[in-house]
Amino acid sequence: MVDIRQKLSRYILVSLLAAVCAFTQTSTLSQIQDTVNTSAGTAFNGTVVITWTGNTSSLGTAPFNTSVKISNGVLSVLLAPSTTITPIAYYQAVYNSSDGLTTWTETWAVPPSPTPLTLSQVKVTNANGSGGGGSGSGGSGQIQISNVIGLSSDLTALNSAISDTNATTQNLNLLITNLSNTVSGLSNTVGTLTGGGTTANFVDDETPAGSINGSNAVFTLAQTPAAPTDLTLYLNGLLQELGTDYTLSGTTITFASDEKPQTGDELLAFYRIAGTGAAANFVDAEAPVGTVNGTNLTFSLTNAPNPASSLKLFKNGALLAQNIDYALSNQTITFASAAVTPMAGDSLSASYRTTSRSPSISVSRDVSAPARQDR
Repeated sequence: MVDIRQKLSRYILVSLLAAVCAFTQTSTLSQIQDTVNTSAGTAFNGTVVITWTGNTSSLGTAPFNTSVKISNGVLSVLLAPSTTITPIAYYQAVYNSSDGLTTWTETWAVPPSPTPLTLSQVKVTNANGSGGGGSGSGGSGQIQISNVIGLSSDLTALNSAISDTNATTQNLNLLITNLSNTVSGLSNTVGTLTGGGTTANFVDDETPAGSINGSNAVFTLAQTPAAPTDLTLYLNGLLQELGTDYTLSGTTITFASDEKPQTGDELLAFYRIAGTGAAANFVDAEAPVGTVNGTNLTFSLTNAPNPASSLKLFKNGALLAQNIDYALSNQTITFASAAVTPMAGDSLSASYRTTSRSPSISVSRDVSAPARQDR
């Protein structure tokens, strides 16, 4: 009886040792470590879902299904060997990019290895029941825009529509501004022609109070314009749009958040105020007399602006700064240097008030002043 018990104990011990050895061998994992690129040669970002397609009972508790995140092409995963199984088992690896536009499938046969394996060492091109082979880094299963019927033409049409919408919006804003300037100029001209002049009060060439530093949006006028539309505001010589670039409440100018004057910018205001002043006539869109050749600095006006600060002198549609870009003496304009004097092909236009009757009065007083342009 003792012999039987001893033999039984030895048998159980040997069986346990064999089971432990078998379990240890089958549960040893192989590491796959490599860099994954797309077919375009860029680092892949996304996930790979790895599914075991062999007999699971032979793996014990070793992992055989998993999902791994891949960042900047770096892949590292531990898998149970599949080539030691009879028949040989395989893994199916399905790649999915983070943007959802790229996917492909590979079949892996993983051998036992004490050192990390590369993808080229585990990928197979043909395996029965494996779901198909891979195609190297990036895979031939990558979905291209051209592979989706109608996608390329739809994207082209969408981009064209966005471009057309932006262009239409800009043209509409410019049209509205020009129409407003034309109506304003016509009103002033009609008043001049029928009444022989005006006795309205004007403020010319004023620099609104406020810090020009790129963060301050609020500026203050010395007086209140008779109406918001009576204010013409120029930033670096470009006419600003009321309601788009800025708002006006009493004497307070508030710029839009993306239109705040930056350090070094120049802000000038011209406007009409309530009350009466000296009788004056308007001269609009007059072309000063002088040779436009880039070297001539002196040009002449038909009348002497009165007051001198009422002169708005535009070169190629941008307002020039008096006493900086040019000086005015009676009817004579003298540019500060050849750097600012008009070159051949440039346009020069003047609008101003005068106490004498002007023989040339235009219908569009501010037509040469451009609408707001993006900085």
